[in-house]
Amino acid sequence: MTQQQNSPASTQLRLESFSSDSDVVVLCWNAPADSDRNAHKIAVFLGAEATFVCLNTAALGDASALPKLVPRCTCLIVDATTLVKVADWTQSGVSGLHSLTSLAKHVFIYGFQPTDRHGAVLQALTSGGFLGIQPLSNTSARFQVADGHRELCGQLSGLSLGAVDATRENCFVEGNEEERHDVIIRAGDKPFFVRSDNGGAQLFFMACGELADLDDKVPPEAGVLSWFSRLVPLMMFLRRALGNRLWHNDNPRACFIIDDPLLKNRYGFLDYRRLTEVMHQHKFSMCIAFIPWNHRRSSKEVAELFSSGHPMSSLCIHGCDHTHREFATSEFQSLHEKAQLALARMRTHQRLSGVPFDDIMVFPQGLYSPEAVAALRASGYLAAVITDLCPSTMPGSLALRDLLEVAITRFADFPLFGRRYPREVAEFALDLFMGKPALAVEHHGYFRDGYNTLGTFVAHLNALEERLEWTNLATICSRACLTRTTEDGDVYVRFYTSRFWLKNEETLTRGYILLHRQPPDGPSLSVTINGHGQDYEREDGYFKIRLSLDAGQIAEIRVSSRRPDSTGFSGQQTPIHDARVRVRRMLCEFRDNYVDTNRILNSIVSRARDFRSRRKTLRSATGEQHE
Repeated sequence: MTQQQNSPASTQLRLESFSSDSDVVVLCWNAPADSDRNAHKIAVFLGAEATFVCLNTAALGDASALPKLVPRCTCLIVDATTLVKVADWTQSGVSGLHSLTSLAKHVFIYGFQPTDRHGAVLQALTSGGFLGIQPLSNTSARFQVADGHRELCGQLSGLSLGAVDATRENCFVEGNEEERHDVIIRAGDKPFFVRSDNGGAQLFFMACGELADLDDKVPPEAGVLSWFSRLVPLMMFLRRALGNRLWHNDNPRACFIIDDPLLKNRYGFLDYRRLTEVMHQHKFSMCIAFIPWNHRRSSKEVAELFSSGHPMSSLCIHGCDHTHREFATSEFQSLHEKAQLALARMRTHQRLSGVPFDDIMVFPQGLYSPEAVAALRASGYLAAVITDLCPSTMPGSLALRDLLEVAITRFADFPLFGRRYPREVAEFALDLFMGKPALAVEHHGYFRDGYNTLGTFVAHLNALEERLEWTNLATICSRACLTRTTEDGDVYVRFYTSRFWLKNEETLTRGYILLHRQPPDGPSLSVTINGHGQDYEREDGYFKIRLSLDAGQIAEIRVSSRRPDSTGFSGQQTPIHDARVRVRRMLCEFRDNYVDTNRILNSIVSRARDFRSRRKTLRSATGEQHE
């Protein structure tokens, strides 16, 4: 009872802080529930200014009170349960909800459950276009994104993706066909996310009962598509309503990475000359994740294919010796020496072969530790590119919001960019939708049946985004950023690497505010722009730089720590270690060049692996029984 008496006053105080037309209002009942807070987190994550407005029984006498309690706004987000309570406590009931939805240009209503009260709200607000909500019966259904609404769906337009969870998702029952509505996403063949016109406002309805919590910890093997229904419809809505006022990427980029091969004419199923022909035919870029231990073993003929420094073909760094769990330990000194030795070997390779390289690390087997990330930062690397986003030594340490960022910077404030295998195009579409680069990875076995599969994949990726630029990893990482534009014309730019390149592509002078993650307890930084020292401010976990660029002008930003990170580097390894690495590398190359490419040998080895796996499983089960 106390809460209800205090709520009108607190609501009125909130309203005094609103402008005449706010970005996003999250409407709540009494106090923000978990679902309301989840909506607020998503809006803020995208860069919107979002505020809660709380209603209660004491504040509602009739529908005419609503305009006084809820400010006009661009976007209104509200749970269907809140609307039911508003209807219950206003004299005009569900018909009075139109006066509430008319206060925003765009309204997003979620949390629908298959109940009569929720159905009455839906039917009233769609003028009979939809009659109710029902559970999904098809457990094998997939989500189908409409093809004709690219301004809303972006790179996800026209895709079929993700399995529908019938225990969580519902669908809408269509009614009066004369009432205009658009089905944006279907669950199977049933409406799931729809849009309806309501006078001057656009109403969006989502049949999912909940929204994702961006602070939920993510299981190691989970993919972001698992949260599609609880996350993407609201993001589509906000992007459509607020446009470039939200964080977005106007310069999407891509690269195809091939792990492990030496620079020889052939490596397993990989033929460099044929690959180069396909690359120029389909106009994509490739990067070889090169093992530094091989720095003296490259073919001059193949090296010439890379030596021009053309961004369509490049090298990055793949471990140091590429031993098991090489960068998945917690010993910083050892990791730092490996990181430095890898750079030294790549410089030797560049001197001997003439092939430049990107100072970007790809961790062997996708395994790494936070200490390994700190070692890369201390050694001066630009970034790392990883397949398994979560550190192998800290499973479950990442939150959903980390996976949605362009780069993970949780560890040592160093950027980790995600990559994935070219299996489901929808995963790359979601990456591009979030402003990430599209980074694909494969091994020589991908070319077992030739290069048509690669050409098809590149064509599918290009079809997702007509602006897609294929280039090398150094360009992708050093120019990776999100931007948003304020009402006064300033452009906020959030970037991730210690070397960043920015160009004013417009015809007029533009003011920029650059943001880079910097925790309050982080070391002091030295920042230069085009070689000149630059002052910066600290604010909310970021450092902020203000600058102005004329039309066509370029700014090269360098960020370095004033605290020394290096701890010395011997460059020496023991003869026993060198011998072990040599044996491992020779065995791996024998497997790739002879076992994988020979059906008989491959079959024998596969059966042997299966036998070992079954024995291991049997021993494990027997051990558990004895325990």
